[in-house]
Amino acid sequence: MASAAWAVLQVLLLLPTHTWSPVGAGRPPDCDAPLASALPRSSFSSSSELSSSHGPGFSRLNRRDGAGGWTPLVSNKYQWLQIDLGERMEVSAVATQGGYGSSDWVTSYLLMFSDGGRNWKQYRREESIWGFAGNTNADSVVHYRLQPPFEARFLRFLPLAWNPRGRIGMRIEVYGCAYKSEVVYFDGQSALLYKLDKKPLKPVRDVISLKFKAIQSNGILLHREGQHGNHITLELIKGKLVFFLNSGNAKLPTTIAPVTLTLGSLLDDQHWHSVLIELLDTQVNFTVDKHTHHFQAKGESSYLDLNFEISFGGIPTPGRARAFTRQSFHGCLENLYYNGVDVTELAKKHKPQILMMGNVSFSCPQPQTVPVTFLSSRSYLALPGNSGEDKVSVTFQFRTWNRAGHLLFGELQRGSGSFVLFLKDGKLKLSLFQPGQSPRNVTAGAGLNDGQWHSVSLSAKWSHMNVVVDDDTAVQPLLAVLIDSGDTYYFGALYEQSCEAHKHRGNPSGLYYIDADGSGPLGPFLVYCNMTDGTPLSWWVGRTNETHTYWGGSLPDAQKCTCGLEGNCIDSQYYCNCDAGRSEW
Repeated sequence: MASAAWAVLQVLLLLPTHTWSPVGAGRPPDCDAPLASALPRSSFSSSSELSSSHGPGFSRLNRRDGAGGWTPLVSNKYQWLQIDLGERMEVSAVATQGGYGSSDWVTSYLLMFSDGGRNWKQYRREESIWGFAGNTNADSVVHYRLQPPFEARFLRFLPLAWNPRGRIGMRIEVYGCAYKSEVVYFDGQSALLYKLDKKPLKPVRDVISLKFKAIQSNGILLHREGQHGNHITLELIKGKLVFFLNSGNAKLPTTIAPVTLTLGSLLDDQHWHSVLIELLDTQVNFTVDKHTHHFQAKGESSYLDLNFEISFGGIPTPGRARAFTRQSFHGCLENLYYNGVDVTELAKKHKPQILMMGNVSFSCPQPQTVPVTFLSSRSYLALPGNSGEDKVSVTFQFRTWNRAGHLLFGELQRGSGSFVLFLKDGKLKLSLFQPGQSPRNVTAGAGLNDGQWHSVSLSAKWSHMNVVVDDDTAVQPLLAVLIDSGDTYYFGALYEQSCEAHKHRGNPSGLYYIDADGSGPLGPFLVYCNMTDGTPLSWWVGRTNETHTYWGGSLPDAQKCTCGLEGNCIDSQYYCNCDAGRSEW
């Protein structure tokens, strides 16, 4: 079995690749028209504004009306400038300026986009979240062509750094073109059945292309069969896209093992993902979000006989209306093409080769719930609570790949303590801290770092505290303790990684808990932070023009080298070996 698996792996890796272009909806050759300049002021919004003349409606590129650009009330990293393009558009480039004739400009920023203005996604380049280098003065234009482009209705610019002698100031433009979108929605109990020509004609090339946005983490996206039992199936399983290929004849004995490929993860994030399946004789290209597998199907024939039917959204049970053999897809498909044929358009026109089963509609509803992503150990979300109650009660869902990390923290009122909910070794642990008493702990669940959604419900009263994770309940009795709920719950990280981070938040000198290695093996520890220290003597400038005071192997804002974090510098008085003035170390 091991040798057979290795043989298949060799086939997957060593086959020559072919460059095929998808058939169907494509990007227009000229897609760089300005999209923001003609929009009304009401299409622009922001987190805040310094004055009515600094509002977001004055943020068009090269304009001088108002105060000559957008400036928020306070210049910090919590500000944003947003554009509503009115409909989903293809966005190919962005450009920025500072405030006209001022000392206000942004030196680096992030770009986010959304379909409905609620569920946001950061622009990614080369598989990493990419910060844009901004302006160096108020009036020059910095232009970026986006590779790859994206489709969105809403865009947000998030300033990361700005001129230290001024404020945040932005004028912006967005470039692109109209985007054609044909959408079909499946409710988890519906499907489209596309009948093909049953003649076993050898195709020159066979292409299926689509985009999908999933609401549930499991479901059949498409299933295609031939007359002799050959079939391919594309299925979402626990947020991963799995491609099954059976190239043998179901009516004859065969030793050919089915091919199974898996691409992607967490694809049920309610964002659009692209799929391309290309067949040429027995060669197959399977692409998900620009990641491609090339392989060759084995079988008795020189080509894959799949000219029978394709079902989208589910696999109907033969002879039974609205019955499906496997879990069906719940979500939306967009720009669904088979060899250049717009399948959605055929369904809209009720063409005879299309059979609609169940409740199929041609609009994509916005999600009712929106996930929040914590991109680092310093990210957190503060939400209001019901203060002054004699209990604490919280419910939410989470998913993560991390074995350890903080999920929730809350301070209790009237000095009654605090509680923290966190993951440790893939298990969920609730700890209650109260003055004069040892911590009370309760643990529930296991293997919760599997990337799947898990439901959590926790409560604490005077007599007990309990945690429910999925179907696992854990209870810890309490002896008539005072529980007085606070007014704020903090989801995400609890501890900053350095005194410098506390200083940036405006905190005064004092004792603080520091978690120097974030989610690493070192736990948080109590230190005294002196906020009156001067600026560091050395620094370096990153790709987005931000000044950094940490060095190789260290952490942002730490102002230490690795030996300073680990406590093994050659001279314990210094946090870097080079500061000790030794000739060698």
